[in-house]
Amino acid sequence: MGSIQRTQQASLLESEQPRVVAAPRVLTPMLVVLLGSTASLAGLELMRQMLALGVNDRRKIALVYIDTDDPPAPLVEFRNQHNNKFQEFPLRIAVPTGISNADRIDSDGQLQHTFIQEKVPQYFANGAGGIRNNGHVAACFNHQYIQDVLDRAIIAITHLGLDQGATEVQEVQANIVAFMGGGTGSGTIVDIAIMVRDLLAHLQYKQRLNLFCLLPEPINGVTPNDLRWRKSNATAGLLEILAYSRAAANNPLEGYKKYMRGKAYRLTNDPIANEVYLIGHSLMADAGDTARIVGLDLYQRGTDASSVGFLEHSQHVDRRTLGSNDNRGLPTVFGTSCPMVVRFPAEETARAFAQISAAALLPLLASYQPSSVQADEGEQREWGREWNKVARFDSGIGDPQAVHLNEFRRSDFEDASQAQLDILWTRLERLERATDQRISEIIEAKRREELNNIKVVPQQTNGRSLIEQRIYYLSHLLQEYTTILERLKERDLPGVPSRPHDLEDKLVRQVRLPGVLHRLRRDYAGALCEAYNDHMRLRARSTRIQLLEKLLRELQYHARDALQQSLAWFRDLDVEERSRDLREKGTGSMAWQGRLDYPHPHQRHLFDLKTLRTVDKRNIAIERLYVWATEGEKALKENGEPDYTVFVEDCVTYLARYTPTAGGDAGPLSIDDHIAGRLAEHVVSFFEEYYLNQFEDINLIELLSKAAPPPQQGQTRAEQISGYLAQHLDHIRGLMRSLVAFEAELWNEGPSTLDTSLYLGIHWRAGSNQEELFQRMLKQMGPLTRRGQTPTLQLSYDPHRLDVAYSQHALSLNTVRDFYLEENSSMEYYQEYQKAWEETNGTGLMPVHSSGEAQKLVRDGWCWPDAQGRRAPRDRGKRTVLGYNESLVDLVIRRTSIGGRNAPERDISSAQSNGVNSPGPFSIDDVSRNPLDDIQ
Repeated sequence: MGSIQRTQQASLLESEQPRVVAAPRVLTPMLVVLLGSTASLAGLELMRQMLALGVNDRRKIALVYIDTDDPPAPLVEFRNQHNNKFQEFPLRIAVPTGISNADRIDSDGQLQHTFIQEKVPQYFANGAGGIRNNGHVAACFNHQYIQDVLDRAIIAITHLGLDQGATEVQEVQANIVAFMGGGTGSGTIVDIAIMVRDLLAHLQYKQRLNLFCLLPEPINGVTPNDLRWRKSNATAGLLEILAYSRAAANNPLEGYKKYMRGKAYRLTNDPIANEVYLIGHSLMADAGDTARIVGLDLYQRGTDASSVGFLEHSQHVDRRTLGSNDNRGLPTVFGTSCPMVVRFPAEETARAFAQISAAALLPLLASYQPSSVQADEGEQREWGREWNKVARFDSGIGDPQAVHLNEFRRSDFEDASQAQLDILWTRLERLERATDQRISEIIEAKRREELNNIKVVPQQTNGRSLIEQRIYYLSHLLQEYTTILERLKERDLPGVPSRPHDLEDKLVRQVRLPGVLHRLRRDYAGALCEAYNDHMRLRARSTRIQLLEKLLRELQYHARDALQQSLAWFRDLDVEERSRDLREKGTGSMAWQGRLDYPHPHQRHLFDLKTLRTVDKRNIAIERLYVWATEGEKALKENGEPDYTVFVEDCVTYLARYTPTAGGDAGPLSIDDHIAGRLAEHVVSFFEEYYLNQFEDINLIELLSKAAPPPQQGQTRAEQISGYLAQHLDHIRGLMRSLVAFEAELWNEGPSTLDTSLYLGIHWRAGSNQEELFQRMLKQMGPLTRRGQTPTLQLSYDPHRLDVAYSQHALSLNTVRDFYLEENSSMEYYQEYQKAWEETNGTGLMPVHSSGEAQKLVRDGWCWPDAQGRRAPRDRGKRTVLGYNESLVDLVIRRTSIGGRNAPERDISSAQSNGVNSPGPFSIDDVSRNPLDDIQ
């Protein structure tokens, strides 16, 4: 079954693959910069979601981690499990330990761009101590490293690929994530945003830069004092984002120079980011769960080829109010985003199913026995001819397997004295040693050749699986070695005689006769020559036979061992225990229960419904899906146990040919994998591949159709499936909310400026009624939000996800309650800690702002305190450095304007239309006037 399916898939052209398989999910490369430890957990969630993407899509997303602390343990564990699967660029920075001795760069007032008044930044081995200035100083002193890492990350996601249709990158999405209550993320978010913008502008890429600001919340383990300090940090960080967005307001033509040590960045008179998302009303138990919301959001935005990511990418250019100001002149760049997803975790489900099926198949494999074939006479004769050639003595000198014997001549012994004979015997011994060495070399070469032959995995022939072919091959090798060894043993080992001293004595003592009588004497010289040559031949033959016997016995051992190891695949003595363990793992997994491995309120499993779960917590849909995926519709209708015997032959073939690699592709199974004997793991891999193929091109509607129990009487299958999807959307409707509390109505144009988007992405089969089914279900459900909105629907290329993205755009910070109120708010804590800092005259340990320059931009409208302990306003005749007539803090804060003693606040836009000045605390003319008028 499996091999047929794989063969059919392999025969497909790439252009013939289904769109859900072949279509890219990521069109626009995305840079994700994660500042601090909390933000890195958003990166972890993003990578978990990205596991379902192909290699080419993962290549288009780069994750840059910048932190003053070690990475969180869950991130380290994930990296170990998925090494080199993602484009990650980690960078550890810190305040230099000897910063008091660092070179001072103070031309044009640069010093306060890095430091804050007289405070000496603190070095911490781990983290920034919650001090924003420490994080900012660490970034300034490590500016070059940060720039290099960002540059490498951008290059990694924009370089041209080798695939057909690859085009030059024109646009890059950039997203920066930071926890605003800490020291690293909050203290560096402005710096990194400006650096990213500058790099992308330098490379002339179209760009969209989003900032994701995680706001402090009352979560587990945070004391009230810690929460107050974190909220003051967050307030200062957001005020600095506004300040640097307006820093060039007084001189828009020349701009504003922001320094990071010796490096200057020129800012224009517009926001430093396209949009700033506030995540502060998440209702999560810990910061990690809040960060996971951002990770899910990033995944939806990154996969912009379809679904909600496509809608978000195509619609953001129309949000013109993002570039506007509110009635107080504050940029309306803030927003909130709430992502939701219902998904079917194909990989986790395939793994659970594979473990259960492997548990059932292992006992069948244990009894599997491939057939063996005996060698015929012709093969045995061929073996004899081959081994007779090894170190033979009857061939020419040019034969690499031949041994040439340098024999003596009769003339060498004529009239030889005893001294001459001793020299000849010494020569004989030398020649014999050389011959032995030559024989050893030839046989050692044969040994290496045969050991390599034993390791060879032969090509599949005669319809056998590769492992059967290998067992057949090893059996033949073992027969070959045994046959040749027996033949050698049948031959008597020739004895090597000792030195022929008798003949030597007779030759030496022989009387020399005169004349022709010399020919009549005994030919002792010839006899002695033959004795010497026989000695050399017998010695060589004896050496050859001994070495061959030793070699064949060694080869027998290795061939028999390799054969036993191959057979061990089917004779695992622990098969029952392994089967039991695998079944427990499979049935005990979250996937088998119809739940996600890493549960989260914003993510739902497709089958995680009360209507699909029994009282004893069994998930009916998962169990039915397993039966269908294992043996098809027939087994599902018959309601029986799958027949696993149909998988035996396919699994044996897989075991012999394929094994999963780190990259997810299949490669040849080496002998080491056979020796390892990890049969159970490879059987699981076989089934995992099989089930992934089953799930590859099946969408959520079809999964419900396969897995759901029969509909109730009077209900159609379409109505039943619509009901399941409606249950999920109803759950999403109950959780859909703004992740920050704001009141757009406080600004009279706020409701009209507010841009709310609600996107929904799901896959439907072309040419079917699935889209109509889903549209009809949505119509019956009605609005999904409290504001009466229905979602914009978009086709998704991912068949296993239903994504929802609910967002509000173009918010003003002075409509967010936690910042416009002066009491019991983040703004109150900010003012409290800032006052305490200012009272130290810049020598304290806990500054709220990231630098002296940032503090000046935010607070250059009034200062602490006057003689009565109240704040003293600046000169009303002068603009602030941001081009306002009041400080940025005063513009964000809303004070009582009805029934109180303060003069009522006036809307700038309405005052302009009436042509009058505001009687409030600042002049409308001053605030609304175009700064270009001053230059002219």
